[in-house]
Amino acid sequence: MDNQCLVVLSKFSVAARKVIGAVNPAKLIKDRQYATEVFERVDALGDEELILLSLDLQLLLGLLTPSSSNETSSTPPQKYMMGARS
Repeated sequence: MDNQCLVVLSKFSVAARKVIGAVNPAKLIKDRQYATEVFERVDALGDEELILLSLDLQLLLGLLTPSSSNETSSTPPQKYMMGARS
């Protein structure tokens, strides 16, 4: 676990404690079921800053996969074959 992940985890734990109660950071890292429950509770509250922290933490813990909005097709472009010299 890198330094950035620890910083986000501590910020999330402190911010979540104010809203949903105590959050166990060690259990959040190791227990996927517990993490899912905590993140769902945060989502249900609608606090934007806490949701953003939650998404950052989920991404750092590998619970979310980043999606690319500009995905390219895996097939290479076809060579133009309809010209006069084909």
